[in-house]
Amino acid sequence: MKKSIFELFTKKKIKKIDTSDLWIVPYADFMSVLMILFLLLFAFAYASREDKKYSQVISSLQIEMGGKISESLKNELEERQKSDQTEMQLNEIIEKQNLSKYVTVHKNLERIKLTLNVPILFEEGKCELHGEFKGILHGIAMILKGINNDIVIEGHTDNIPLHGVGKMRSNWELSQSRALEVIRFFINNEGIPPQRFAAAGYGEYHPLFSNDSNEHRSYNRRIEINIVSNMSKV
Repeated sequence: MKKSIFELFTKKKIKKIDTSDLWIVPYADFMSVLMILFLLLFAFAYASREDKKYSQVISSLQIEMGGKISESLKNELEERQKSDQTEMQLNEIIEKQNLSKYVTVHKNLERIKLTLNVPILFEEGKCELHGEFKGILHGIAMILKGINNDIVIEGHTDNIPLHGVGKMRSNWELSQSRALEVIRFFINNEGIPPQRFAAAGYGEYHPLFSNDSNEHRSYNRRIEINIVSNMSKV
């Protein structure tokens, strides 16, 4: 009796493939990704090191990995390093002049925001700078001269109307005039190029706190100096 083709094939001995070592392929891929991750974390760790430059670290890593140097990544890391250094210098000025109660610094990816309570710069309802507190603006100017970032000066007030107080007719006008006064100081007294500045007056409409107490209103009366990240303009 003739056997079918199917029976012939099924009875033929099939060589079994050894798959016991195939786990090494995904494991090697995983270890490669993990190594790259730790190398990048190592590069980012240089943010607090003033004796190293991000560009050098990233260039070395990319060359070692056989890839091209990413200029955008280098620029971003350099900008972050400069931002960290600027924030540190501003905090040193605040600490040196014992102004932590009146001046705060906040940083994110887009800008460094330096907030100054109005009483240390201006009298109520006025936009002329206090002479004795121009020193803090001078210290800030020394830092601004060492960078090329754009600067936005914002003025803010509380919600108390200005009827009969000073020359200003509204909180909006007062906040704008104070922002411009700070800019004039940086330009005329410190020689910082005017094209780096922009002014904004928000009046009472961007409060930090509800205007329900004297303390909260005092926090809402403020000048904000925004050092804009160069990466946010790309």
